[in-house]
Amino acid sequence: MDRTTQELTWEHDAIIDSSFDGLFVCDGHGVILRVNPASERINHASASQLVGRDYLDAAREGLVILPSAALEAIKKRAQVSLLQENRFGRKLISTATPVFDDSGELIRVVVSERDITETDQLQRQLEEQQVLGDQFRHQILELQQEQLGSQPIIAKSPCMVKTLKQALKVSEVDSTVLLLGESGVGKGLIADLIHQHSRRSDRPIIKINCGAIPETLVEAELFGYEKGAFTGAVSSKPGYLEVADGGILFLDEIAELPPASQVKLLRFLEDGQLMRLGATQSRKIDVRILAATHQNLEQMTRVGRFRLDLYYRLNVIPLKIPALRERQECLVPLIRTYVDQFAVRSSVRKRLTAAALDCLTRYHFPGNVRELMNICERLVVMSDTELIDVDDLPQAVISVSDEGSKELFGRWPDEMSMVQILASVERQVLLDIAARMPRQQHIARYLGMSQPTVARKLRKYGIGLHFGPREY
Repeated sequence: MDRTTQELTWEHDAIIDSSFDGLFVCDGHGVILRVNPASERINHASASQLVGRDYLDAAREGLVILPSAALEAIKKRAQVSLLQENRFGRKLISTATPVFDDSGELIRVVVSERDITETDQLQRQLEEQQVLGDQFRHQILELQQEQLGSQPIIAKSPCMVKTLKQALKVSEVDSTVLLLGESGVGKGLIADLIHQHSRRSDRPIIKINCGAIPETLVEAELFGYEKGAFTGAVSSKPGYLEVADGGILFLDEIAELPPASQVKLLRFLEDGQLMRLGATQSRKIDVRILAATHQNLEQMTRVGRFRLDLYYRLNVIPLKIPALRERQECLVPLIRTYVDQFAVRSSVRKRLTAAALDCLTRYHFPGNVRELMNICERLVVMSDTELIDVDDLPQAVISVSDEGSKELFGRWPDEMSMVQILASVERQVLLDIAARMPRQQHIARYLGMSQPTVARKLRKYGIGLHFGPREY
C-alpha cells in the first residue's frame, strides 16, 4: 500500500471517528461492519460488541434499536429516516442511505444517528418561555380590555384595538350600527360585544341571516302575521322584531334583504311602528337594529339593488372590522388560542413547530378568522403526533408559503451584489410592514428592533408612514 493510499485511509478514518453524529455501516444483508465512537456513546454499546453481528441479533440483545432504519433501507432500497427513542430515553433521528455498486447490487448501508434529546428539550423550554411571555402579554391585554368581560376577542393589532374601542363606544347609545367587513371577520362577535355592553344587555339579541330565509318568507319572519293572512297561517305568530322588543335585532347579510322587505324595514326605522301581515293596526316596538354585510351597499344603491334611503338609515354609524391579513400581530395568538381550544375539546396535547407556525403566518386567510378556526381544528384532529409540522398543513397554506419564498428569493438580477440584495430585502420588508402599521413603535415591536433603529432605516430608504384610514 503506497503512502497516498495510507494518507487517504487515515483521513477517511479520522473523519468517521471524529464525527459528532453516530455513524455505522452495514453490508447489504444487515451485518454491522463498522461503528464510530459517537455511535458507541449513543447506543451504550462498544464496537467489539457490534461489529460482525447481524443487526437483528444485536437488537434482540438490546444493543441497538428496532425498528431499524438500516433494515428498512435494505428492504426498500431507498433512503429511510426514523424518529426513535432508545432504551435510555434518548431521542434519535436515524437516516439510512443505501450504497449500490455499478451493477445495481446493494453492497452497503450507511446510517447516521443524531441525538436530538437536548434539542427537543431546548425547544420545549423555548415554547414554555414563549407561553409565559404570552401570558404576561395576555394580562396586559386584559387590563386594556377589562370592559370586554368574557368575550374571546384577541386584539393586539392597532386596527383591531381601535375597532373594539369604537364598538364599546357605540354600545352606550341606541344608534343603528352598520358592521362592515369581509366574510368570516367576526361581525357577529362584534354585535355580541355591543349587546353585552349596552343598556339592553338584559334583553335578548336576536340574530337573523337575511340570505338564509327564503325570499317569500322574509317579510312574515321579520314582521310576523295574523291568522288567515295567507294559506297555511292557521294561527298568529310574532315576527323577529317583536321577539326582540326591548333588545337588539342583528340583521346579518342585510344586502340580501328583498326589495319589498326593504320598504317595510325602512318604514319601521322611521317611526318604530310595526304591522303584522294581515293585521289592521300597528304597534310600537322598541328595538335597536344592528346590520352587517360583506358587500358594498353604496355600490349596490347605484345599480338599484338596494334602496338608497334604507342605506342612509342603516349607515348611521358604520363600523369596519379589519380582515385577518390586516391584523398581523393578532395572528400568532389566535392560532395558538384555537389550537389549544380544539386540543382541550379533543382531550389531546398538540403544539405547532416553528416552521408550521411560520407557514401559517405567511398565509393570507381569505376566509379570515372563520377559515383560521377551521384550519386549526383540522390540524388538531388530523395530525398523528403531538407536534404539528409543515407536512400536516393544508396544501393551500404550503403553496402560498412556497410561492412567497420564490417571489422573495428569485427576483434579483445577476449583477446585484450581496450588499445590494440584502438592502433590497430590508427595504421591501419595511415597505410591507409600514403599509400595515401606522406607528414606528408598532413596527419596532413587530420586528424586534428599537424605535430609533426603525426610524433610521425608514429615513434611509425614504419610507413614510400613513395614518388615518390605513389603520383599517
